[in-house]
Amino acid sequence: MPSRLLASLIVLLLCSCSTATPGGPAPAAATTAPAGRAYEGPALPGLATEQAWTLPLGSIRDAVAVGKSFAVLGRAADTFALQVIDAATGKELKSIPIEDEDATLRADTDHGKPVAVVRHRRQLAASGLTAESSQVSDLVIDETGSEVWRSPEDGDGRQGTFFIGGYAAEGEADGAGLSNVSKLSTLAGEQAVALPIGAEEENSLLGVIKDKAVYWPRGMLLDEEAAVVHGFDLSKGGSLAWRLPRDVQGRTIVGDFLLTWQSDGMSSTHSLYDLMAGERVGGFEVSNSVGVRCATSAFDADSDTVLCDEPLTLIDSRTGKLLVPTVENQREVSVESAFGGIAYLKVKQEQGAEPLYLALDDRTGKVLGDNLPAAPLAVSTDDYALIWHKLHAFGFKRTA
Repeated sequence: MPSRLLASLIVLLLCSCSTATPGGPAPAAATTAPAGRAYEGPALPGLATEQAWTLPLGSIRDAVAVGKSFAVLGRAADTFALQVIDAATGKELKSIPIEDEDATLRADTDHGKPVAVVRHRRQLAASGLTAESSQVSDLVIDETGSEVWRSPEDGDGRQGTFFIGGYAAEGEADGAGLSNVSKLSTLAGEQAVALPIGAEEENSLLGVIKDKAVYWPRGMLLDEEAAVVHGFDLSKGGSLAWRLPRDVQGRTIVGDFLLTWQSDGMSSTHSLYDLMAGERVGGFEVSNSVGVRCATSAFDADSDTVLCDEPLTLIDSRTGKLLVPTVENQREVSVESAFGGIAYLKVKQEQGAEPLYLALDDRTGKVLGDNLPAAPLAVSTDDYALIWHKLHAFGFKRTA
């Protein structure tokens, strides 16, 4: 990377700059441009200059694309809800009230079909000798807002049955993932996949990527050969597809890849693995013992770039090598989205400040826009991007 280009990125990332999500009015019918409120911010790299639609929306906690729709978790008037919006027109397809305002939203697939998963705590009414209780549950919807699956009311606290990659897994909710999994079944509760999962041992089901279940047994009684990341082929009854080397320590799934790390106390070596093949693509080394951590991450399929945020790291998924040197002591950012060779980063600021974003070329690190008041939160399969600005959601056609 040219030194002048890297210097400009460092300067931008060293600036002092946290976001607040204010409340606001109830949702209303979408209007197509130029009717309705116009987006008042600067042009956003990779998007058309004119909005396709606008929709009043008080707040957004999270948003994901679900095929040709957007699933949005946020507050409208006095209701915290999951809204499903047509990406091309802004028409609200469904609104589902959610009791838990600490709920999380993620994109997933159900055997190739896009879905959105809301993980939330719900109250269970008293029944017979059972007192009122609560449990963490998953609600799964498709791009029309129709319910695909919901966790059965047979759990306790964080223990229960959860959705992962088109399967129902019995275990403990662990953020977006699952731990201490004892069973993996179809959504109908049939054909339990034969994985070597024991309830008595610690484990993490890191994800189901296409037809591969990525599983990490971590029981203290396991030997080094057993306590490694495994890939099981669910299309073949859960037979072992691959296993990673035993010296792999950290692990984060980004797209169809697994980023791992190992440290000698002075520096950290990272490796990128293709989860379909279970093969190492390549790797890189950073000069600190903590290494690269992915609190937020993204995979830009258009540019073959893997992005992580701690510190900002751009990795070529074809080689596993760094595209741009990592920058130490940089301004804190989180990865918002990446598409068409453009990455949008949310900049951490003082509490109560308006959101600010940075856009850059995710192959070169070249800054394409800074101090942006909005950024694409999700991009649909029909190439519409969702942004949120001044209590309104806007749809823009993607151009990159």
